[in-house]
Formats: sequence, C-alpha cells, structure tokens
Amino acid sequence: MRKSGTPLRLALCVLAALAVLAAVCAAGGSGTALAPIAPEGGRDFVSAEFTYDQGTRTLRGSMEMTLTNRTGDALDQIVLRAYMNGEDERAVSVSGARINGEPAALLADEDDPTVLRAAYSWPEEETVRLTMTVMIRHAKAQRVISLPVLAMYERGVWRDDAVQMMMEPGYAQPFDFVVEVDGAVAARLRMARDASFALPCGGALREKEVSGVLLRALAGDAGTARTLLAQAEAALLSLNDAGIAYPYDVLTIAQSETGRMDGLAYSGLIALDAQDGGEQLRRRLTRLIAREVFGIFVESDPWQQPWLSVSLASCCELLAYRKLKGEAAYETRFYEEIEPATRLTRPHGVCVGAPAAYFGSDSEMTQVLRDQGAWMLLGIEQAIGEEAFITALSEYVQENAGKTATAESLAAALERASGSSWEGYLEDGLRF
Repeated sequence: MRKSGTPLRLALCVLAALAVLAAVCAAGGSGTALAPIAPEGGRDFVSAEFTYDQGTRTLRGSMEMTLTNRTGDALDQIVLRAYMNGEDERAVSVSGARINGEPAALLADEDDPTVLRAAYSWPEEETVRLTMTVMIRHAKAQRVISLPVLAMYERGVWRDDAVQMMMEPGYAQPFDFVVEVDGAVAARLRMARDASFALPCGGALREKEVSGVLLRALAGDAGTARTLLAQAEAALLSLNDAGIAYPYDVLTIAQSETGRMDGLAYSGLIALDAQDGGEQLRRRLTRLIAREVFGIFVESDPWQQPWLSVSLASCCELLAYRKLKGEAAYETRFYEEIEPATRLTRPHGVCVGAPAAYFGSDSEMTQVLRDQGAWMLLGIEQAIGEEAFITALSEYVQENAGKTATAESLAAALERASGSSWEGYLEDGLRF
C-alpha cells in the first residue's frame, strides 16, 4: 500500500459534469426542477449540499456518503477517488471527515492527490456513514465540478491506478447521488459512476423531453444551447432507431473545453467544445451518448480495455448513421473515413486492444480505437446481420448493467445471438 499523508488540500483538475443547476444563474433557460431522489437498497448513496459565491467562484458545503462493504472481504480502509481532466490545478479542500459520527483522518496519497484514504476496520456487509466538509473554487472559464466517490475494489485490492490523461473517469461501483446548491437540486442520478455537476452561471439553458429522457443543453449563449439541444435530440433518436436505448432519465450536454477531439462522456452528461455544428456535431454527440451506454452504464476497464467503450460507441454511431442516411451514404463514409485507418503503420503495441498508456496522443487513440476498432466490430455485424448484432449488444448491456464487462462477456453475447464463436476474430482484431 502506498504511503498516505498529504494534507487534505487537493490539487484537482475540474472534470466534466453531469447535470446543470435547475433554476439558478441560467440565462434564458426554462429551468425545469429536477426531482430529488432518496436512498435505494442495493446501491450506495451520495448527497451534497453547497452554497455558491459567484464573486469568488467558490462552493462551500458538506458531503454525506452511505457506503456498504460489498467486496466480500473485511477491509482496513475506505478509499475515495476524485478523477481529473487536464492540468488546471484548482483547489478542492476536504476537511472534518467523520465515519459514523467519529472523527476520521482522510488523507491524500503523496504521489496522487486524487486518492483519499481513511483507515477503518470495515467488516463485510457493514454500512457506514462518511461525512466531510468540502470547499471548491473553480476556474473562471470552467462550469464543471467533480466530487470524490468510492474507489473500485477488484480482485482483493482497491483500484487506485495513477490517472491517465486520456482515460475516461467513469470507473466506480454504481451509486445514486443528489447535489443541492443554494437549496435547489442541481444534479441527481441513479446508477452513476461519477458525482459531477455543472454551474451554468452566465450561460444559457435549453431543455426538452425526448423519448422519456429530460434533455438539457448548457452553453455560453442561447444560440449555441439551441444548437446543442437540437443535435443531441437527433443523436438520441438515431441511436434509438438503431436499437441502442439510452439508460438514464436525464442527459445534459454542456459546452466546455475538454482537450479531447470528440469531447467527454460521463454519467448522464456530455461535455464538448461545440465549435462545429450540423452533421459533425451530431456524429460527435451520437458517439458520446453511445459511450455512456458502453463505458459507464456498462463499465469497462478504461486503463486496460478502453476499446470496449470507444470502439463499441463508434460502431453504434455508424449503424445509427446508416439508419438515418441510408446504405449508399454509409458505404461512402465507411471507405473514406474508417477503412483507411486499417492501413496505417503505427509503433509496436499501438493496436485496438492496447491499454490507455500505450497511446501517445488523443488523436492516435481516436484513430485506432474509434476508426479501426469500429471497422473490426462492423466486420462481425456484416457477417451475422444487423438484427443479430443489435440483439447481442442489447443482451450485453442488460447482463452487464452496473458491472464491469470484459471482452469475454461481449464475445459470449455475440455467440448466443449468432450461433458462432467470435473469440478468435476478436483476439486477432485486438492485436492488429
């Protein structure tokens, strides 16, 4: 175990958010109130209450976590993770931690301030109440905030890997959460993987219900918010038409600088710069919505198997495009954009199945995982047919919702739907 002891002053980079404030600070938005949720059996629950000082851009308040040891082991510590995005060091201060009302030392790892540890004798199946005081001051251009959540526990150890800058942060056991700011519900979600929310002060909010999903768009101005809302609606409907159902009841699209070509996907939220519009924006949003399905609602290891999120999402975006535009347009796009990615020479080890650390840049990761990975999966779709392929993906999602899926679980779903084994094909494609 790594030595702990860094003061509780975390240098955190604010990560992209999950849901916008219901009615405060939004210019020109309708501001439909988000209904609060209560703890539900079988999942942990996180709640936070903040006040916001717009002048100093500071949130102050408290967090409470109801956590149950479901690991199957007696533990000697509780480990929290706060995931980062970018290199903007903004202060997040955590103090006054208590476990079941008793003072607890919640310390950050010296070499990774995103890891917080509290020594505690935690018997199997025991439920504890962890509370703390939190202060967050965000950058002027940032509207997004992330809160610490319980780390993933796998194969007898806490997952506390060093954060990869190209890695997506939705790697935690599913939990429910609600955040209030100045007395109004700012964010709430069931089966989330990250507890994040956006501050829309000085921006515009537009929203609409689409196929049972409350769709919300937050941007710097009303025109951009309307564009985001319209393209997100088109993306959501195109995925529905292709047989890929959205798993959450709230989806927020936030205009935000992410440093990523496509943007970033989180539980119930997409963050992107929104510099483009029209079809290109719809494609990006479609991929990111699909990534919520295959990389968050169904978790995959973002360190070791990022393709299970990115490649599946890209594949589904192309299937949605085919439904929307027709076979001829799909074929043209496939041979102009996707197929060329299979003919590029790359360094040894940079392949579809490579861990996140192997990729030298976001563009390289996008080219390999998004384009070449989609090409690999579309080969299966062409062989077994669209209906069987979508059936396999639907069963894969249903069976692995709230879990961490693997390539083996995807191969098993494909075999059940098609009657043939695809393990060898996937193994070859992942090494290519």
